[in-house]
Amino acid sequence: MKKEGYERLLKQKGLKKTKVRIALIQHFINMEHAQSYNDLQAAFVEELDKSTLYRNLASFEQAGIIHRIDDHSGMAKYAFGESPMKGNGHAHFVCECCETVYCMEESIPIQPIVPKGFQTNQVQTIVKGICANC
Repeated sequence: MKKEGYERLLKQKGLKKTKVRIALIQHFINMEHAQSYNDLQAAFVEELDKSTLYRNLASFEQAGIIHRIDDHSGMAKYAFGESPMKGNGHAHFVCECCETVYCMEESIPIQPIVPKGFQTNQVQTIVKGICANC
């Protein structure tokens, strides 16, 4: 995706076009795996302060540009694309060795049957194992 595509995405999602937002989108698209706040802070140490990064992550998540992954490590990870709750969704692979989180490309049905009277708000599928790099 070129810069024009990033700008079009921001416009479609109702967000202002800024250099920081374009750089963040480009970073997410270029990464093979999900990014923690610390990963992003290290990547943008020169360009962003903590509050600007938090605000932009929140805006991106709310707009559906990125989605949050809770891999039970205590630190949320973020990846490009809408939440797996939209449509069929996708699972996430968590490497038990390096703790890297990857979005799995294959769409999987995520429609659990819950007891009568219960309401599902979020379903997250985590697959654990060892990644190809480890």
